[in-house]
Amino acid sequence: MSSIRAIVLQENYPRVASDLLRPLLNLFTSAREVCDGDVDKFLILLAIAMRTTEHPEFKALAHEAIIAGDPVVLPSLGTNIRSVAASVAIPKETARRKLADLVEAGWLARQGWDFRMTAKCYAALEPVRLRLQSMALSYHDLLGDLLGR
Repeated sequence: MSSIRAIVLQENYPRVASDLLRPLLNLFTSAREVCDGDVDKFLILLAIAMRTTEHPEFKALAHEAIIAGDPVVLPSLGTNIRSVAASVAIPKETARRKLADLVEAGWLARQGWDFRMTAKCYAALEPVRLRLQSMALSYHDLLGDLLGR
């Protein structure tokens, strides 16, 4: 964000704070529901999703194909237990336990030392993805109005 836009946003924060926070609250509420009340599991999935979305082959996939289960395991740059623990600032043992739960649920697949997201997980996260898309559109409109498009 350019410094001028950042200053405008900061100066107007009290006026727009609820418009910034409401979509974020909706996103995390949805994430908590999808992850059975465990926000740390969502953060772990978010860390793994980052490595997934950075893979060039993932960028070429169609949303509908993934929802239909193709491919079963999504392409990823890979993420190991230590990386996950460091990314979300949780103990390595906590990360290991939660990753094992996610593998057992079929949401992640283990390939060597790496954990990769499955199409099952991608589909299960659809409510969160819809909230994220809604948040992005809301922020776009808000900032467009604030900055005079």
